[in-house]
Amino acid sequence: MNVNKLISDKRAIVIIIFIFFMGIMLLGGNENEKENKVSNKEELNVKLEKILSDVEGAGKVKVLINYKQSGEKILAYDLESNTNEKDSQKENKSKSEVVYDGNKMPVVLKEYMPKVEGVIIVAEGGDIEKVKKQLISGTMALLGIDEHKIEVLKMK
Repeated sequence: MNVNKLISDKRAIVIIIFIFFMGIMLLGGNENEKENKVSNKEELNVKLEKILSDVEGAGKVKVLINYKQSGEKILAYDLESNTNEKDSQKENKSKSEVVYDGNKMPVVLKEYMPKVEGVIIVAEGGDIEKVKKQLISGTMALLGIDEHKIEVLKMK
């Protein structure tokens, strides 16, 4: 049996196992991020409902925010680069790793909120024109979206 072939087969097996475990780790991280995104979206709904229900004449308010795309986080990476010269050949090696804080959470440099497609507001005072305008303007200010993307309806 050829020893070089056996060594290269072992390397291939190690590489496959490494890729497999990295995939599992990435999937686990994605689940946490999905849970975090869902809770952030729900938190925004709750906050918007609370603030809009404080508008005079609005009464009880329910809000549904529809997102066009999910948010995005830009993580911090530690980059390491090495250059070796052997027999007039240059070999560049670079390595990058995600930077973690003291709580083993990745360091986030920037976070982009999900893009809002539209909002439905159902309010007890949704049929009062003055209240309707205030609910729309408050939602526009908070979410930074156009008026035509917001619909206010009367609660039954």
